[in-house]
Amino acid sequence: MADSASDTSSIRNVEIETSGVEEKQGGLDVPEKTSGKLGDSKRYYALYAVHPQRKLTNTESDDVDLQENSQSLSVIATNLIAAAEIDLRKSISSWLSKDTVLPRKGRFASIGLNLESEYSSSAICYSSIVESPATDPLDFQNVSAESSSSVSAENKQHFVVSFISFHDSSLDLFRNEFDQYVQGLAPLLDKELFVACQTPSKSANNSALADKPLTFPDLSQLGTGIQTYLEQWPTAVLGYLTRTLQFMGADIEHLIFAALSNASLHISGTTNEMEEDIRRFFRCCSLSSLVEQLQPDNTSHKSITGSSDSAELWQLQAPVVSLTFKPQEQVAQESSSSDSRVIMNPLRSCTFCRNAADKLMSLDVSNVTKIRDFLESIKLAFVHNLNKLKRFLKQAEVDYYDLYRSLCYLKKCGCGELLMQYVKLDGEPETLSVLAALEIFIKDMNQNLT
Repeated sequence: MADSASDTSSIRNVEIETSGVEEKQGGLDVPEKTSGKLGDSKRYYALYAVHPQRKLTNTESDDVDLQENSQSLSVIATNLIAAAEIDLRKSISSWLSKDTVLPRKGRFASIGLNLESEYSSSAICYSSIVESPATDPLDFQNVSAESSSSVSAENKQHFVVSFISFHDSSLDLFRNEFDQYVQGLAPLLDKELFVACQTPSKSANNSALADKPLTFPDLSQLGTGIQTYLEQWPTAVLGYLTRTLQFMGADIEHLIFAALSNASLHISGTTNEMEEDIRRFFRCCSLSSLVEQLQPDNTSHKSITGSSDSAELWQLQAPVVSLTFKPQEQVAQESSSSDSRVIMNPLRSCTFCRNAADKLMSLDVSNVTKIRDFLESIKLAFVHNLNKLKRFLKQAEVDYYDLYRSLCYLKKCGCGELLMQYVKLDGEPETLSVLAALEIFIKDMNQNLT
């Protein structure tokens, strides 16, 4: 009993298993890392145009044409000093030279850059290829079938965009955000190319146009739209965490609970930009990938022995959570006892989520990488609790003492109700029978698992 009482697996006492060794961590405190504040100036960008240079290396074989692919980079826009930009260009050139074709996935790398008389090896860089057609995107009628089929990768302009930070050591956690942001850059580059591109002479025949690679325009005079887009990457890619915490305050615990419940979120009473920030924060806390992994197939129906409905299919139901925000003026007119801006229906939470929210609100809201690390720790702690409960229930199939341990664990962990729903996703009939017995006892004794 002493073992089960001390082993609560709450968010304040998390055990993390690494390489088969179980280590105890006093709460979900993320290890101290260098500051990642949005107001700091040590975040940079660079945009390069890629110019392929193909060198023939083997012409002796008639059926094999071996070529060495290399690319030269010309800087279009950057806020790095010259020495740091040269170091970055060397690193990107080395990355591109490792593949025979341009990589289609962004990469994160630690690089050393000379910056303001300081040499740093801790700069984290995200780099990605952006592709833009080198033809007039609106001049479809002047492109024949033959010429359109001849437009290959060499007739497209490629760019490399890099975002660099000297203090965000967990930028890789924002891969989806970076990839989405880079996709938004492509239309701006297309427009810039369309404006700058010289329209080929209509008197030139299509065969001559097909044989000659297209000439790419000079983008040294970059439009202000792209320049602004590049400069705003810290706010657009990272800042949603800060904005959501500041906007919701202590009510963030209900958003975390909804995310762990695999809820469907409906938001009203706020701007489109704020709604998108909240949804991105919600996805950071969501375990939807785990639900999909555990969700049984449509043909797999698991029943529970002794259940009133022997054909019942256990699955985590996706509740609908409505999030309504009251205008600031309305809050000012109301009494101080009801000054919250957030109305959630249903308004639910648990001890696990309350502890997580308390910890989040104690963090520096501008330190986005530490916040993101902590959100990952929340999910890790929840999954750890789930695995431990499954182990107890499996042992309880043959041991009444472990049945009691399972009950104690459900009461102590702070998220017992949610854990039971996840167990039902992939539990074996024997395990679900044990869980059904516990649910009956908990209901009869009016036990609270939140």
